[in-house]
Amino acid sequence: MDDDKHVQLDVGIIGCGPSGLVTLKELLAEGHRCTVFEKSNSIGGLFARAYEEGILVSSHLLTMFSDFVGKDETILRKPRMLSFMEYVQYLNDYADYFHLKDFIRFETEVKSVWKDYSSNKWKISVNEEISSFDRIAICCGIYENTNIPSFHNQHLFQGQIQHLKTIKSYENFHKKKICIVGSGESASDMILAAAKYGEKAFLSIRKDHGFLIPRYIYGNQDEPSDLDTTRVHHSIPRAWGVLHTYIDMMNSLIKSYFKSICFNQSHEHGFIRRKGIFMNLKQISTSHMWSTFGTKNSGLVEALVKYKDKCFRKPAVKELKQNSIIFDDDSEEYVDEIICCTGFQISFPFLEQNPQKHPEMQRLGNEAKICHNLYKHCFHPDFGDEIVWIGFARPALGSIPPLAELQARWFALLCSNKLKLPTKLEMKKQIFNYVKYLKWQLTSYRVERLTNLTDFLIYSDDLARTIGCRPNLLKIFFREPNLWLKLMCGPLLNAHYRLNGPHAKPEQAKEIILRIKWVKQSNILYLIMLICYAFFWMIFGIESCKPASWYPLEKYSLSP
Repeated sequence: MDDDKHVQLDVGIIGCGPSGLVTLKELLAEGHRCTVFEKSNSIGGLFARAYEEGILVSSHLLTMFSDFVGKDETILRKPRMLSFMEYVQYLNDYADYFHLKDFIRFETEVKSVWKDYSSNKWKISVNEEISSFDRIAICCGIYENTNIPSFHNQHLFQGQIQHLKTIKSYENFHKKKICIVGSGESASDMILAAAKYGEKAFLSIRKDHGFLIPRYIYGNQDEPSDLDTTRVHHSIPRAWGVLHTYIDMMNSLIKSYFKSICFNQSHEHGFIRRKGIFMNLKQISTSHMWSTFGTKNSGLVEALVKYKDKCFRKPAVKELKQNSIIFDDDSEEYVDEIICCTGFQISFPFLEQNPQKHPEMQRLGNEAKICHNLYKHCFHPDFGDEIVWIGFARPALGSIPPLAELQARWFALLCSNKLKLPTKLEMKKQIFNYVKYLKWQLTSYRVERLTNLTDFLIYSDDLARTIGCRPNLLKIFFREPNLWLKLMCGPLLNAHYRLNGPHAKPEQAKEIILRIKWVKQSNILYLIMLICYAFFWMIFGIESCKPASWYPLEKYSLSP
């Protein structure tokens, strides 16, 4: 680090969702001048505009930022998923606590961004006003531009085709025959609502569904499922994904039966939980726990079980007719409405505004759409740290805001000259190896289709090593074994990365980590399994048993 070269920069930030807010906060902490451009009139991004009944699919423990729990600290002991409205309130409280709102320009849409090489400044155009900046942070997120597939003979269909982003209330589903296309978390919400309120519901899934995980393990708000998203669990070697999935699913089945018999758990919920497990096992050869994205919402399972008389799973859509859908199995169903839960297209129209005048910006925008081709999902090798993308890495299991916070901390230190990026050649080399690794773990099919997909723990620890804030787990094991146990077996909080390093808050971080609720049975099992894997790796040199995230990503062998 070189503090003598620290300079105060002007940074323009595009977007005021979670990623934009945390980027602003971290840059201000480093003493930089910032302006945030937000086209809406409120904080929160998509969460402030999504459907009213929306609930997060990650608990507050895994979604919250590292140094702000929120006003209700009882949530550390009684964790739950916040509603979208509650999460927007959390973001507003975060902005108030760190005094961020004075730096935000609401109802200000960015029209164009380009680099002025004569002054070596970046320009942002809004409402015929042009501002100059030393750095640009793009934080507009991956959920801005809808991706609606084009169906064969779509022009014949007289019903309505819309994207889930346009859905504001489930009341619109009443007495309708609805087809939901997709199998992600939002699709899971939509098919359950369509089955509950509609006359008939069809769920069209092209290939495998995501790895199904209920929001709450036992159907109540006592134990969010992602309390098992722990350091010890996510350190299980990825090469043994099929075996680990079998073990994990068997453990879940045993616990489900045990709860039903000994604790009089709801028969219906227990059946839904077990149905989801069997659905995961059915596709284990192509989609196990580590090789696909998680659908952290068992609504689609509940819909198929609870409303089995009017809710049906279907293959991909083959073609449309006037009032019906022909599916790939040649079955035909009459529908009033098709709701596409088919994700979003990443695009940056403000970089493509003047292709004749600024062709290099159009190239930059086009190449940045393939997120994993940016260095660590953040930097284009040709432009270095002059422009950054924050909040565009999507973990297969986990939550986006914690990753965005680590990206923001890294960017702020780069702006202060306290860290340096590798050379362009080295960045390109690391990008190539990183994509190769992702294809090995998550399959080429998924990585090429979802270019922002990554692994939660491996990516988090990779950024933490770069920043210098990854906890020294060996030292903590000998000095504070109770803290070590919570770090390994408790939920994977971003507070882990405030124990040491730049802008560390060790006392606050320890208090948060030690207070949180954790799941003992399954994580002690994972700890025993991890010790066994580590033994075979260290004693016999079996590379496929090397625990995930224990070493930098570039040192991993890709051979199972």
